[in-house]
Amino acid sequence: MVDSYLRERSSKDWKKSEKHGAAEWLAERWTSIALIVLTGWSLWSAYGLMGQGYDAALAFLRVPLNAGLMALTFVITVWHTYMGLNANVLDYFPNSRLIKLVSFIFCLLLLIAALGGLFLAFKV
Repeated sequence: MVDSYLRERSSKDWKKSEKHGAAEWLAERWTSIALIVLTGWSLWSAYGLMGQGYDAALAFLRVPLNAGLMALTFVITVWHTYMGLNANVLDYFPNSRLIKLVSFIFCLLLLIAALGGLFLAFKV
């Protein structure tokens, strides 16, 4: 019964999101691919630093390439998180601007905290 109901409906009957299109879909996929590579690099780096102590971790982060890759990892992770949260908000609460604002502020604070911690490594 459900199958016949679905077959009889035209594509115009289906709810379509005007705000979530191909550009967002591609951005989510590209950030996923970038995070696979950057997370692999982060895990490999963390494995190499195991047991070496705090000073070795600070020395690692003071290398510009390592600091840049770590910052890129933070930025792409937060961007990917924001896109995922935004997609869920659009799916379940399409008219809620408050929830969109809260998710944006959450991701912004998360990014500030992550990058702030990274920049503190240069101050110590």
